[in-house]
Amino acid sequence: MSARIKGWMGAAAALGAASGALMSAAPAEACGGFFCSRVPVDQTGENILFVQEGDEIEAHVNILYQGEAEDFAWIVPTPSRPEINISSQDVFARLDQTTGVRYSLNFLDAECFVVPIDDAGMPEADPGNDGEVTVVQQSSVGPYDFAVLQATSTEALFGWLGENNYDIPSNVMPFVEPYVTMGPEMHFVAFRLQSDREVGDIAPVRMRYRASAPMVPIQLTAIASQPDMGVRVHVLAEARAVPANYLHVHVNEARIDWLNSGSNYNQLVTEAMNEAGGQGFTTEYAGPSSVMAEVLFREGQYDTARLAGLRDPVAFMEELMRQGFLGNNQLLAMLRRYLPLPAQLQGEVDERDFYNCVSCYAEFIDAEGFDAAAFANELESAIVEPLRHAQSQFDAAPYLSRLFTTLSAEEMTRDPGFAYNPNMADVSNVRTADADANCDPNNPREMTVTITLSDGRILTQFWDNGVYVDDSTEPAADLIEQTGGEGPATVVRDINSGVDILDEVLDARDNAEEPRDIPSGGTLDPTIGCATAPGNPAPIPLLLLAIGLFALRRRSSSSMTPHS
Repeated sequence: MSARIKGWMGAAAALGAASGALMSAAPAEACGGFFCSRVPVDQTGENILFVQEGDEIEAHVNILYQGEAEDFAWIVPTPSRPEINISSQDVFARLDQTTGVRYSLNFLDAECFVVPIDDAGMPEADPGNDGEVTVVQQSSVGPYDFAVLQATSTEALFGWLGENNYDIPSNVMPFVEPYVTMGPEMHFVAFRLQSDREVGDIAPVRMRYRASAPMVPIQLTAIASQPDMGVRVHVLAEARAVPANYLHVHVNEARIDWLNSGSNYNQLVTEAMNEAGGQGFTTEYAGPSSVMAEVLFREGQYDTARLAGLRDPVAFMEELMRQGFLGNNQLLAMLRRYLPLPAQLQGEVDERDFYNCVSCYAEFIDAEGFDAAAFANELESAIVEPLRHAQSQFDAAPYLSRLFTTLSAEEMTRDPGFAYNPNMADVSNVRTADADANCDPNNPREMTVTITLSDGRILTQFWDNGVYVDDSTEPAADLIEQTGGEGPATVVRDINSGVDILDEVLDARDNAEEPRDIPSGGTLDPTIGCATAPGNPAPIPLLLLAIGLFALRRRSSSSMTPHS
């Protein structure tokens, strides 16, 4: 059986299908249960939240993995010795609810309307074992066992990992080697699931390390990335985060499927990034972090002490829902341990239906075997505490940025880094336009709509029985810029003004590097964190180093296929 590998970038494909990236996921209560058909438990995409606190970064990384629990292994390079803890899937779910891109039409003709689509403190280091690998720390956190290592040799690093049951495939070595050679401060964190845990227990992790700005080591992902893989980056800091060595791309709103709430957004982003040379980011939100006030956690919301005292499973589940816990893989894995689907119902009742209405099946439940206290304790440590911690970070940092791109393996030749620019304006995640429709009120699913965009441009879109007809010949990107840590953006291409120096900018950037061949995924950039601006032949240091990680199936051979 061929192994399947899933690269991360904490930061992620557009969550789920296109509509999932554009529409906020509804809270569980809105559909009458924890698990609803329009809010998938298994969401796809790469998601990361960077929190800049002085000269340190804490990264919350959403881990995406499909496979067997015993095959899970993960390696993460960090530029300094990291502190390891866990985060919660709820952090990313609620970020999407609040800051996800939304396209909305204001219909001026009340008789014409569009039927909406469904929305969807660390111990001292061990002296090591062979002179080439230093074991800095071995411990466990949440569902994981982990080891923090230093290594002077890639072969020795992978030898230690294999001997200690972190079976990372050897053909990942060329992608890890550049990080091994970066210097003595580079550390590697290896994760594996504990033997009594299942895939559903996989939780986001958070890692704190020294760094002056975020960087995503996307080159590690090239070995097994799917085409046009989405990468979403959130940054909490003092000022707006902008791409430092990738271009900044504005999606052309004249190409958006306004009549279906922007359902073509992901594809349009991919087209726009390709027009920008394959390496760019678009800003989905940039503004005050107060938009997340009490979104993750508010005092009095979660009362796990009360839950611990509810010995009746039905009462426990009703209280769990009342307190606002979200249905996701973490919660589902806990439910399977503490309140498994009764044997009499297996094969007869869908598992999610059971958890959505435990009271409907109360007669089949073994209430005597229900351990409310243990369940409540795990909820506190695995979900409530991480949410409380993340909320404190949103409350402390004044500015939140959300950026998105899509990348294929051949484009993962440069690790995207970010800079902080206090001079650039805010960006709303809610995009609106006025619409004047010419339609038959008795047949609203067919209409011609004149749309006036926020910048004054006027376009016509035709809606044929719910299907947007895209006959536009305009580019997917209407503005491409270079951004950095100060001053305004430099226009590289503007379809409105006619400015176009994109080829010169890309040539200057590529000529400033010394690419190095690797087995697949293009070339590695050994000078990670450099870019060249027009008219400036010298590389601009980004002073970046952050993390890279690689979630994959273990016990692999040379046969590897990307996860579809």
